[in-house]
Amino acid sequence: MSDTSHKINTRIVLGCIGFCIFAGLLTVGTFNDKSISDTLYSPENVFCRSFGVIGPMPLFFVLALFFGALVQRSFAMKNAARIPVGVFLILMTLGVSFFGARTFTSSDCLDTVIPSVRGSIPLMIPITLLVFVPVAFAGYRLAAKNDDEKLVRRILMLLIAVTAAYAAQEIIKDTMHRPRYRTAIKGFEGVGFLPWYERFTGYTKELPDTLGVLKTEFSSFPSGHSMMSMTSFITFPALAWLIPALRGKEVLLSVCGAVYSVTVMFTRVVMGAHYLSDTAFSGAVMLLVSVIYMILLKKTYKEDK
Repeated sequence: MSDTSHKINTRIVLGCIGFCIFAGLLTVGTFNDKSISDTLYSPENVFCRSFGVIGPMPLFFVLALFFGALVQRSFAMKNAARIPVGVFLILMTLGVSFFGARTFTSSDCLDTVIPSVRGSIPLMIPITLLVFVPVAFAGYRLAAKNDDEKLVRRILMLLIAVTAAYAAQEIIKDTMHRPRYRTAIKGFEGVGFLPWYERFTGYTKELPDTLGVLKTEFSSFPSGHSMMSMTSFITFPALAWLIPALRGKEVLLSVCGAVYSVTVMFTRVVMGAHYLSDTAFSGAVMLLVSVIYMILLKKTYKEDK
């Protein structure tokens, strides 16, 4: 067995262990969500508020980096498709970068520290152009120095894994409409604590405006911050594809990604944005997707022999 395959096996084992831990935490949250949130809730905690701002950001930096690499590979193609494919990927890079800027300025990120920046186009455009686009350009330059013939395939596999988890999260959110803890304790009529497995049937499109809250206050289950931060378990090691100094450190990078994600999850509960079951479910789903992804990724290295 090659050293790379051995390291992927180690990461698969870690992913399985993590999945079991989060499945256990989901069980704990199922029976103790409210009491845990009652105990931990501290909306003015500066550390937790700061982590709420940066929580999803590593994912978008990695996405920008890899989209830049895809742009480089597209222009290196030897056929007529190189131009249209390259233009398409440039547009995708800008789109992902803008989405990252939009997420950064959203109601649960920068807007919690600097009110009224949510949805600010004048702020999102500079962040897109001055922060994420340079990261994409760095990915372009790094890919130009990379001779991995399967780089595009591996990046696409990573993107599919992340997209699948994100899509599942959004579908469930739009189906369950679970009120966040910080909203449930405000005493609104008909809006209170609800277990994660029960759909909030009282939700209507007009309800947030009627109560004077954002519609995202009914998006507690599952946790988007937790899902996006847990992608670090597979995106951090993937950086080694482009950055030579990180090669051989994939297991450590996975552990760092997991530690970062758990920290983000804890802060989300403390801030009243999510219950333990919200974060545990997201962690379990993302790790399950990660394990499947790594099993498939391992096959690409076996083909290199």
